[in-house]
Amino acid sequence: MCYASQLGWGNSVLCHCYYQRLSNQIQDLISTQEQEKPTLFQDMYTLAMTIDYCYWERDHKCHCTRQAEKETLESHSWKHGKASTSGSVITSQSKENPSSAASSTKNPSSKSPPSPAPKKQPNTL
Repeated sequence: MCYASQLGWGNSVLCHCYYQRLSNQIQDLISTQEQEKPTLFQDMYTLAMTIDYCYWERDHKCHCTRQAEKETLESHSWKHGKASTSGSVITSQSKENPSSAASSTKNPSSKSPPSPAPKKQPNTL
């Protein structure tokens, strides 16, 4: 503020320069408020700091809420046995297609009998 008097800049120029360098979200909130934009630098500064503080306070609360929800979901999944889901896959496969479940339990070294060879048609000319 002390440089403004040395440069001869007025309040309107300081407000404009300060406003132009604010983040877009703060500019949007200042522009859309019911009152007009402040014309005094000190008022503009106070309003911008208030909006900024409210933004970061809300962001922190949202972050804490998301973190708590994430921890709740993780603890909930461990309580209900996350590792037991692999057994349910085999059970669901056997319900859907019993032959595939039975074939998966067979010894892999045993071979199924070969299919019969197709019969040749007699050559008739």
